[in-house]
Amino acid sequence: MTTWHRNEYILKGVFLGLWVFFALQVPGSPSEAWIDIAWVVGWVCAGLGIGLIAGTALQLSRGMRPWHNWMAFPLMVLLESPTFIYGGIIAGLIVGVFSGTAAAEPWGSQLAGIFGLTFDDIKHATSKALAADDPMKGKLPGDWLGYCAVGGAVLGFALYRFRQQEDTTRRFWVGLGVAALMVYLADQYINRVPGLDSPAARFNLGLYILFGLPFFYLLTFCGESEESEVEIMTFCAALGVGLHLMGFAKQFPGLGAAAPFLIPVTLYFVYATRIMPGLRVFKHVLRGYTYMNLGHLVLAIQFFRRALELDPRSPLANQGIVALHNNLTLTQIDSDARLVEALDFTLCLDRATALLMPAGTVPTPNQRAEAERFLSLVEQKKPAYLAQIDYLRIISHMHAKQYDVAADTLSRLLNPETPGYHPVVRKRVLFDAWDLALRLHPRLVERLGWDELNKPGRRMEAIAATERKLAVEPNNPAAKEYRTVLYSQLAEGEFIAASSTGLPKEFAYEYVEQLGLALVDETDPDRRERGMGYMRIAGRGLPDRGPGIFFKLAQVYEKHGDPENAKKAYESAKQVGLAVEPRNLSNEQWPFYTDALRKLASIAEAKGNALVADAEEAKARGDEAGAAGRTAEARVHFETAIDELRQYLADKGKAALEAYRKLAELNAKIGDTMNALLMMETGLTYSSTDADLLKKKDSYYYSIEPERLEKVKDKVTRWFDVSYCVKKSMSVLNTKDGGADLLDWASHLSTLARIMKPTSNGVRLIEARVLMRKGERDAGVKILEDIREAEKGSGEEQDAWYATTKLLGQLYLEEFSRPDLAIKCFSDYKDYHKSGADTVYQLARCYEAQGDTASAIKFYNAVTAYEGHTLYWDAKEALRRLGKTD
Repeated sequence: MTTWHRNEYILKGVFLGLWVFFALQVPGSPSEAWIDIAWVVGWVCAGLGIGLIAGTALQLSRGMRPWHNWMAFPLMVLLESPTFIYGGIIAGLIVGVFSGTAAAEPWGSQLAGIFGLTFDDIKHATSKALAADDPMKGKLPGDWLGYCAVGGAVLGFALYRFRQQEDTTRRFWVGLGVAALMVYLADQYINRVPGLDSPAARFNLGLYILFGLPFFYLLTFCGESEESEVEIMTFCAALGVGLHLMGFAKQFPGLGAAAPFLIPVTLYFVYATRIMPGLRVFKHVLRGYTYMNLGHLVLAIQFFRRALELDPRSPLANQGIVALHNNLTLTQIDSDARLVEALDFTLCLDRATALLMPAGTVPTPNQRAEAERFLSLVEQKKPAYLAQIDYLRIISHMHAKQYDVAADTLSRLLNPETPGYHPVVRKRVLFDAWDLALRLHPRLVERLGWDELNKPGRRMEAIAATERKLAVEPNNPAAKEYRTVLYSQLAEGEFIAASSTGLPKEFAYEYVEQLGLALVDETDPDRRERGMGYMRIAGRGLPDRGPGIFFKLAQVYEKHGDPENAKKAYESAKQVGLAVEPRNLSNEQWPFYTDALRKLASIAEAKGNALVADAEEAKARGDEAGAAGRTAEARVHFETAIDELRQYLADKGKAALEAYRKLAELNAKIGDTMNALLMMETGLTYSSTDADLLKKKDSYYYSIEPERLEKVKDKVTRWFDVSYCVKKSMSVLNTKDGGADLLDWASHLSTLARIMKPTSNGVRLIEARVLMRKGERDAGVKILEDIREAEKGSGEEQDAWYATTKLLGQLYLEEFSRPDLAIKCFSDYKDYHKSGADTVYQLARCYEAQGDTASAIKFYNAVTAYEGHTLYWDAKEALRRLGKTD
């Protein structure tokens, strides 16, 4: 904002201050009030009239004539003469106010006499009512002239500072609040002002305030500073105060007591949001047209641009600035250096376009020359537009029949490596440039033509230009024809070269996919391969659908016996899926991605198996080095397959059980038994009865080396199945006629279990049994006795403790001839829920061996209570042997 803008706000404040002073002069009667109003308002109107006359003279001196536009002329006088309007209104108000003061009586009386009045008629009412020695002298409003003038100036500066607030939303709501606050304060405190204690006095004050509002709005309207919420806030605040003082609510009870408050608030909201934005634009547009008609083009451009800043869609502003540029002549430009800097060069180019491509005719040499001067001007001042300038020069050269020059310029424009072209500007004209080279003008087609597309990068640029054209004009016939031809000629290598810095965005990937689908099932290998290329391009450019496109491509390669390219297609499906992130794939595409992973794993495993077979053949031939090399290579392929399946599981592939089965096999093939075991155990969580996995479990546990398990036991505790080792060992040891191999198996499982749980009752039990089977009976019995001395525990630990107790009882009775110890063991075992008649029978045998016949008979009799038991007849025979008969 300028210094004059600040002065405008201060003058508005001074106007308000003086008008408030005038309004506070409350005459004693209505007749005196009207004289007072007529006197002051008359002088203000006179000042306004003088200002309008001066403003009219100024506009006439500038060349404006009212008969050119009778409606616009008065508005322009107001808008373009703010100094005269402000000066006239403020001067008139000063005369009206000061002439009524006591100090102005010498000249005020003469002035009043001119209009047939006396000084008493125009003298301030409060001064009339007081004598010189009245104690209220100096305390009533009639003596506040200095305060009101200074206060008004301060208010104006405050309004200026508030106007500088950049946040328009905040300014709007603060203004609304201030307007409402002023009405509230008037309601609460106006009665305390001396001389305003009567309804008539307050009515007159409100009436006086309302009379001043049109003049305040006129100052706002004609000011150079843009109208804002500050002025309408002040206006509405004064309106609300005036309505309240006049008793508006009482005089119009149907509107409600809140009417003096709601009317200005509503007016503020409607004016600030609906009227003021358009009015501000209109003022600038009106000034722009006026200055354009006067030939002051720089000022006109400035006003049009400001209007477009406020409302970029304003039709009047857009039409005005376009009309200004369309009517420019080089004579005007050459005569005003400032105009060159103010011009919109895009509109200058539009002007050159209009000269070179007049509707329905051919440009004249003079038009071409003038267009060239515009083009040279833009080239000099705005070289970024060089591409558009060259395109228009091509048009000019063709009209001048300078076909070689036109072709050279067009070739330079079509070359993506030509320096100096701004990429955005070049893109705007590239389709039209290609249209010239390929179709529109036969002489240019002869010199350039379709061969131009075979140069590096040209076809892809032509495709991009075509796609941009179709995006704007979907039914453009030339663009549709170019799309068909350009894509049919496109080689995959051209696309790859254009993708070196990123995938082309202006490219019809869906269209290319359809081209590919139409060709991939062709019997002609060349056409089929072309279709494959299209599919690869589509897969890269449509990542959301890439897995499906590449999977389809891989299936076609497999169908035609091309495993290498099939693998590459599966790899591409995987890479696209990872780039998109599997969780972002659609339900349709996700299976293609996961199936590609399984396919890649299968391909890698097959290669690994083939290399293993080759290694065996090499070994059979005695080629140890060749066998080692192939084995190492096979391992790499197996590891690749493992990685693919791990990725499959990480991305939640549905065939998890089969994936874990295959991972177990692959890890076993590379000798990683521990991971094979982990994969197998995880697979069993999906199906605990899977026969194949259970078979693998026997194999993998048998293959684990105790030394390796010792190193990693802390890491595998969570999933290592100690219970399996115990149960399987027990099962093997219970096998009748078990050979050395079975004993070795049980011993191995026992060792693994002891590493994982060395203090477990079950683990120590199988360890003891293995030792005893190996002939180390003393060591085995020692472990059994240690178990019996330990805590029973619960669950499987308790079961193992009782099994140990029973086994010790049998050993004490049958091998060590210690029936006394055997009795303790079987007595404890008798408390076990699995004990029965056989335990009672063993107790009877112990007592018999100890010589306690009575106890033996007692327990044998207890066995005979189970008539169906297998030991029933053995107990009967023992009773007869002991002399106990029925």
